[in-house]
Amino acid sequence: MKILSSQQIREADQYTIKHEPISSIDLMERASNAFVNKFLGLHPEKKLVYIFCGTGNNGGDGLSIGRLLTGRGWKVHVYIVGDPEKGTDDFKINLERLKSFESIGRIDDFPNIPSNSIVIDALFGSGLSRPIEGLFGALIKFLNEQNAQRIAVDISSGLFADSPLSDNGAVFEADYSISFQLPKLIFFLPDYEKYVGQWRVVDIGLMKNFIQNQKTNFYLSQAKEIKKLIPVRSTFAHKNQVGRLMIVAGSKGKMGAAVLCTRAAFRSGAGLVNVHVPCCGVDILQISIPEAMVSYDEGEAYIESIPKTTDTIAIGPGLGISKETVEALRVFLKSQNKPLVIDADGINILANNLELINMLPKESILTPHPGELKRLIGEWENDFDKLDKLRAFCIKNEFNVVLKGAFSATCNSHGVIYFNPTGNPGLATAGSGDALTGMIGALLAQGLSPFDALQLAVYLHGSAGDEATRELQTPWIQASDIIDFIPQAIGSLLNN
Repeated sequence: MKILSSQQIREADQYTIKHEPISSIDLMERASNAFVNKFLGLHPEKKLVYIFCGTGNNGGDGLSIGRLLTGRGWKVHVYIVGDPEKGTDDFKINLERLKSFESIGRIDDFPNIPSNSIVIDALFGSGLSRPIEGLFGALIKFLNEQNAQRIAVDISSGLFADSPLSDNGAVFEADYSISFQLPKLIFFLPDYEKYVGQWRVVDIGLMKNFIQNQKTNFYLSQAKEIKKLIPVRSTFAHKNQVGRLMIVAGSKGKMGAAVLCTRAAFRSGAGLVNVHVPCCGVDILQISIPEAMVSYDEGEAYIESIPKTTDTIAIGPGLGISKETVEALRVFLKSQNKPLVIDADGINILANNLELINMLPKESILTPHPGELKRLIGEWENDFDKLDKLRAFCIKNEFNVVLKGAFSATCNSHGVIYFNPTGNPGLATAGSGDALTGMIGALLAQGLSPFDALQLAVYLHGSAGDEATRELQTPWIQASDIIDFIPQAIGSLLNN
């Protein structure tokens, strides 16, 4: 699914109005109906509803929503802020259709909102380009203080879809945002969570051919596309044909990372996994994972050399950053031309020895969390700047990178970012990233392109976390739980 700018969405509106054809007021009515249907799905029990409308088209949506909810038997109070005579044409039409409303012209006009009510924000839409101050700002701050559920029509007032917030200005803090046609880029950025809340997208019938022809660097991954990436085995396949993977991992006290990475690799379809560990880890690996082949390093506590191999290679979980390990990686990279999977301490070594980045093979996969990414690319001013710097890093080095977190951002070597829809906060647990590395390595070993392997692994990793929390009936899970539920995640995707 494409993530378009607010300007592109406005152009899609106009294109649809002209080429469907449909009048703008009828398109607004269609959007309002879509909003109401989603709203009713979220709220099966009737409550008091307070809708606050500006005089633009977002306000027109609010008026229409108020009328439609009233027609469904809901008790609705509609408030207009601003001069209705200066409203847009479609706002005025919906005002005439609604007839009953109250005006807010000063702070004393703010209503008493009972607890357990629902507040709907239709003050401003995605076209807002300035901070909200004055009466509107005071109203938004007032609404944020109410003991009510808050829902934004399309996007919270005061929030910019494609750019960071200014230093001042009020912003509506939504519990839900019901977005028209496509999600907004800002929905995926952690800095703005309290303004977005949970978001839903409703189809308002904008013309698909126009959307398909729009250029963008941002997408939301969808199950129907990810499903196509799952490798299919031949009836006569054997272990050497379905993925040979070498994992270089572990140091004294951190052998669990190697174990988790290896288990996840097998669960993700690797036919044969060789784990290269320091001497202290041999018994741990052979007892924990009898399926794995284990090669041991001369180093007792940490890796001092990395063997040459034709297998796909994943490096980093629990590796440590000793000078001997750094030198081993440096020597190893001199002879490598196949894409690698680099995680955890592998990334930390790169961050501390930036010259090694230039030695990584093109199309290699890196899996940093935000702290590790900062060590690679430097500080960022805000989440939009972070995405810009992530894209620039991937383009410059021809890497594939996943920035881990909610809606993990997978960026390919051309700077195109796909946000991942699966997963939950339970994935924020020690060893979760080690499991992901094993999954990526296994899929890369099975012949997927680096970015396809990354996308599929990230999706399945999040889905396994979802399956685990649902089946175990707890929001708190372990990395081992994620690995155990990889088969269910694959099955759910195949049956989607």
